[in-house]
Amino acid sequence: MKILFAIQTTGNGHITRAKEIISILNKRVEVDVVFSGPKNKILNIDNKVINHYKGLTLFYSKKGQINWIQTFFKNNFIRAIIDIIQCNTNAYDLIINDFEPITAWSCYLKNRRCVALSNQYAMLSDKKFSNSTKNKFTLLFLKYFAPTKKGYGFHLIKRKKNIFQPIVRRELMKTKVAVKDYYLVYLPNYSIEKLTQVFSHFESYNWVIFSPLVENSSALNNIRLEEINEKKFNKTLLSSKGVICSSGFSTLSEVLYLNKPLLTIPITYHFEQIYNASIIKQLGGTVLNELNLKNTKTVQNWLDNLTPLGVSNSTDSNEIVDRVLIDFIKSFTLEKILTDSI
Repeated sequence: MKILFAIQTTGNGHITRAKEIISILNKRVEVDVVFSGPKNKILNIDNKVINHYKGLTLFYSKKGQINWIQTFFKNNFIRAIIDIIQCNTNAYDLIINDFEPITAWSCYLKNRRCVALSNQYAMLSDKKFSNSTKNKFTLLFLKYFAPTKKGYGFHLIKRKKNIFQPIVRRELMKTKVAVKDYYLVYLPNYSIEKLTQVFSHFESYNWVIFSPLVENSSALNNIRLEEINEKKFNKTLLSSKGVICSSGFSTLSEVLYLNKPLLTIPITYHFEQIYNASIIKQLGGTVLNELNLKNTKTVQNWLDNLTPLGVSNSTDSNEIVDRVLIDFIKSFTLEKILTDSI
């Protein structure tokens, strides 16, 4: 059996999750990989990469808001359409798609077998949230960004049978380290100027800020700035006293699993992050709408009352792989029986 695994490279969550799943798939089937989106420092993967499409990317303002004008005008939609038409998936029995638009649309239009495997699938399957949101345009955009007819999702809380709890990287599950006197900050859509302005306000606390805008590590009084490095990030996360981060699914999942005190700031107007932050709020977590000097009292209150949320759940990657492959075999067998009976 041969599988094509399609991965969205915006952010780090899709890639880190895919690495865990692909490592299990490799023991059972043949797997090739396709990427789409921006180049990423953690794209190292052992499997054959057949293509890296430019794909479609969301652009953000310095305040961390989605800039819809840039998103629509900086993306090359003509190139994306050509890639969709030329995308050849005929050599594969199954395409697994983690919110990657090129292969999803190609399979959708050509009636090829493709299943979603993403946290976005779980969010879009949440009818209560979908019905309550006022931003129907964003909902529609995400629904058709990478369309599939069937899928499996990841959620911070256990839901229905095809919705799993998060996958946590094995190195985080196995490694035990002593907690040190600093806090990790990961707010990739804020400028370095904004981050240093706010966190320098808390002079008696030590901060380690990871940002894609940092090219070389440096220190500024009580702040250490770090470039994105997976191993260094993991080590810092494990030994931190607490975490302030955006509301991306994978980072939240790992912070919850490690039982770290958490303050999260969703990207303004970012549908998925607002959804994730609403779940954190339901669990009793601290959520800020925006990082600025006006909100320092909320940050200080969080620092004075560091309390983990007590939600430390994850799903074994083997369970997910088993489910996807068994469902595929069942559907393929049923399809063959129906075809042979005609």
